[in-house]
Amino acid sequence: MTLQEMIEKRSKLYFDAHALMTGDNVSAEQRSSADRMLADAEALRADIQRLKQIEEFDKENRSQRMIPRENPSGAAGEAVDTRSYEERRKATSTALRNYLQGQNFDRRDLTIAADGSAMIPEGVTDPKIAKKDAGSVYDLVYKFRSSSGEQIKVPLLNDLANGFVLNSTAITTTDPGVDGTTLQVDDIRSNPILLENSLIQDVAFDLTEYVEKAITGRYQRTAANWITNGNGSNVAALSSGYSGVTSATAGALGYTDFTSLFATLDPAYCIGSAFLMSNTTLANSVLNIKDKNDRPIFLQFNDGGISGFAGTIFGYPVKLNPYQPKVATGNVAVQFGNFEEGYTFREVLPGVVIKKSQDRWIELNKTGFVAFARVGGAVTNAGKVTADTTQPVVSLTIG
Repeated sequence: MTLQEMIEKRSKLYFDAHALMTGDNVSAEQRSSADRMLADAEALRADIQRLKQIEEFDKENRSQRMIPRENPSGAAGEAVDTRSYEERRKATSTALRNYLQGQNFDRRDLTIAADGSAMIPEGVTDPKIAKKDAGSVYDLVYKFRSSSGEQIKVPLLNDLANGFVLNSTAITTTDPGVDGTTLQVDDIRSNPILLENSLIQDVAFDLTEYVEKAITGRYQRTAANWITNGNGSNVAALSSGYSGVTSATAGALGYTDFTSLFATLDPAYCIGSAFLMSNTTLANSVLNIKDKNDRPIFLQFNDGGISGFAGTIFGYPVKLNPYQPKVATGNVAVQFGNFEEGYTFREVLPGVVIKKSQDRWIELNKTGFVAFARVGGAVTNAGKVTADTTQPVVSLTIG
């Protein structure tokens, strides 16, 4: 996304939020939508600032290296940069290699072999990078992004037990149940990524993109794991705040387990709900489940690689989470519900920050990259406030 597109998207978010809040009889749902729009707009503001800093670096780098431009124009002979974002990233990566070489051109030493011939350094192709899916749990939960890291209270209100009464009934107070959970953050970092300066000199692929992808992958996998299982500090486990049903057969899943799970979730939370399980659970325990008419409970989706979900159960999307426990006694192998309502993952802006050190590992002839972030997470189960235990997410525990 270009800088201009980011600015336009942010403006539209503010415009839409303004339209929602200036209407008559603003509903709670409209307020929630406006809050999400404002949070997304704030995230875009940080992205816009980052991109401006990158473009400022590009501008300084061009002025120092006098990179030629096609059709230069502008005031006082200023060059107009018509390169795409990808082209600028490639130029940044090239500039990094040149800087580490201490020179402005690509030069490799040609030494003489024993037979008197020249030894040409071995070339490097684009790398094949190992991948591991972080799953969909990070995408399903609600992300709260703040500009600072102070404690933030999430109110939990439950008025489900109260209703209207006859006028002849004696007057008593029927206040809603009120509770809350506190969102706190942990300061986290990645372990350093060290790149050989000799490798940086030789490779032609985009080093900046490689480092960003590696760190982004680490962050996504860590976030998914902590949301699922907790981190023992300020990120609570998703399954820790929700009950549900226990499988009818020890160590196994069956058709009635899913019908019981479906029946346990209140219809108020059905909109936007999904099933969450690991790929192992889906493959080994769910694909072979059939109803009394010998029809499979799981219906695969042929475009799962594009849509992000593998298929459906009872018409609801099945989302994969590799960190969800497998089918074994005592494990919460499957969860079902509206995860955006049931869990809040907090991120302090500007999000993941990558820092580079060329001096820390100088004796190893390496450049190091370290990423930092501040995150927290909490279960937001308003149903636990009173005796009415309606909850946005229900769990299927293996008996």
